[in-house]
Amino acid sequence: MSTIEEAVPGIGLRPHFRSLLERWDSTPRQGLPQFASGQAAFLWRGPGEAFASLHLADEAGLRDAWNVRRAHLEVAAPPGVRLPTPPGTIVRGFTISPNGTHIAALLSTSTSELAETWILAAGTQPVHIPGAAAWYAAPVWEPDGGGIWVLTGKPPFQKINRSPLGSGHFQELPFPADLGNTTGSRLALARVGEHLRLVAKNPRTGTKEWELASGAWRTVAAADGRNRVELVSDHHGTTVTLDGRPVYRLSPAEYVSSFAVQPRADATDLWIQTASPERPSGVFCVDEPVRSNKNSGDSSSHIVHRKVTALASDGVEIPLVISARASDIGPDGFPVRPLPLILTCYGGFGVTHRTEAEPSVPAWLESGGVYVAAQLRGGGEMGRDWHEAGRGPRKMRTILDLIDVAGYLADTRWTTPAQTVAFGASHGGLVVTAAALLSPASFGGVVAVAPLLDTVDLHRHGLGKQWQHEFGANGECSAHDRAAYSPVHLLGGLSSAAALPPLLCCLLGYDERVDNSAAVEVVTGIRERGGRAWLLHEDGGGHGQRAAPDVLDFSAAVLAFAASITRGARPGSAPCP
Repeated sequence: MSTIEEAVPGIGLRPHFRSLLERWDSTPRQGLPQFASGQAAFLWRGPGEAFASLHLADEAGLRDAWNVRRAHLEVAAPPGVRLPTPPGTIVRGFTISPNGTHIAALLSTSTSELAETWILAAGTQPVHIPGAAAWYAAPVWEPDGGGIWVLTGKPPFQKINRSPLGSGHFQELPFPADLGNTTGSRLALARVGEHLRLVAKNPRTGTKEWELASGAWRTVAAADGRNRVELVSDHHGTTVTLDGRPVYRLSPAEYVSSFAVQPRADATDLWIQTASPERPSGVFCVDEPVRSNKNSGDSSSHIVHRKVTALASDGVEIPLVISARASDIGPDGFPVRPLPLILTCYGGFGVTHRTEAEPSVPAWLESGGVYVAAQLRGGGEMGRDWHEAGRGPRKMRTILDLIDVAGYLADTRWTTPAQTVAFGASHGGLVVTAAALLSPASFGGVVAVAPLLDTVDLHRHGLGKQWQHEFGANGECSAHDRAAYSPVHLLGGLSSAAALPPLLCCLLGYDERVDNSAAVEVVTGIRERGGRAWLLHEDGGGHGQRAAPDVLDFSAAVLAFAASITRGARPGSAPCP
């Protein structure tokens, strides 16, 4: 990691936070397994490892090792064998073969999100499959295992290739004639029974699906979303049900990131992958009802997570998840004194924003702070209407929601404006930066990671063409409308930036989605106008998966900045060693 211009504030606090982060990152990160013919393939990253690796194990052995009744969170090592991969590559996606012996994996370097397809097996060298690189779309095996289908290319320019194993060549398959323009759509391949299925999800037109039968595409009904597994949330957490029967209970800051139902001859297994600040990724098998998660780190003892709502200026309730130390909360459920607070958000693309499942949360709390995840309009927390309420011509509403939430947290004594550090990544970086420019008195500091800071010229961004619907650039909104919240353009209208809260803008060196030059433009513009702003540049990072040591270094720098800013606002009040 390197910095551009002078050192970022808080550099002296980085060793303190780095030590805390290492301690909270001491549990392994498990991936949800895939099953075939009695075998299971899964990802695993142990403490101290930079990236996750692929493993193959006997299904019954894995079930026994990761069963919830056997204190699954204490698993020290993965069962089975680690599959060999080419040096310097990381896993972007994978699919197990029908006979359970091979893995079709998407492998790339850490600096590119486009990945090549490889066939992996225990005890053999990886085999490269020719064809264009793929963008996170896992390959699909043919029913007999004789070949694979791969969705290649970067959105919106993608193709479907069929590659018979051992042939050394591939065959391109045309898309369905009625698919139309794929701009703004998310495409995926799957196998349903004996047929290849293509799924196209578009926030404007909905979901469409096709199946390949006898060499021709035919339209099929999209899945209606019904499932044997349901997640029922309330202010106290989330209950996981299987066939209407409660089987697992999660804390308010814990969530299910993925799951799989695996039938057996005499039972049905529910495999759940959960994420929480105390344990970023854990997988276990549930085969009987469980009242609650008793292994969710220290949340039941000295860390508490609460769901509350903040009232926006237009009368709509905005959901929040607040995390704090139990010792900092009084009998009335509010803090005994205002505390330094990190306020996070996303608020776009219908994405659900949750408390970060990273050790940075407990590290911040242990140092005396509060952490809040705000679920603003524009996200997907409460369905399509919630997304629409902050999309296109209503995008400004998302930013106003964040300002309103910051006001609520100050009014209810959780913090003060000077102790509030707004944090957002990607689209969230747009929201926090625009909010600070529009209401500088609401925040004591801002951290924007890989931020989207120009919403007028979307084409300057690597995936900007995919984002037109989100910002109404497809005819709903004019460039003038989008400039009303575009940080590059908001800053251009200021003669002085002296009143703005300090801004830390974090850039990822190999970002293929967002144009870094917009962030440089904003930081430079703030400095030229007498404001305080810094660039933190991670040389080897990309918008997707990053090496664990780099993430820990990065998180330590961000927490140190937040602590320095909030301590400067009120001596002695900020987290510190």
